[in-house]
Amino acid sequence: MDEPPQTTVADPVVADPLHEADPVVVDIASRFPGWSAWYSDTRRWWAYRTAAAPLTIGQLRAGCRLLVHAETHAELCAAITAEIEAARRAVRPEAAYA
Repeated sequence: MDEPPQTTVADPVVADPLHEADPVVVDIASRFPGWSAWYSDTRRWWAYRTAAAPLTIGQLRAGCRLLVHAETHAELCAAITAEIEAARRAVRPEAAYA
């Protein structure tokens, strides 16, 4: 019968940025509704738009991004803010027909 691999107890980690309850992840989700974040093994923070904040075809064509990355929490917040502003400025095709 298959058994799960044996694990050993590692040294305790002060902060595990890969964990969903990481303060940075929680902060991004609360400050930027429609965005979520994670810390990758490349030692960079990444944020992505969730289904709550989709982009239109016009926004994608205007260069708005679904993902942003940064080395620090502050840089990630600035990148998200810039993307939110870019999406607001982008031409929305559905508005042209209203």
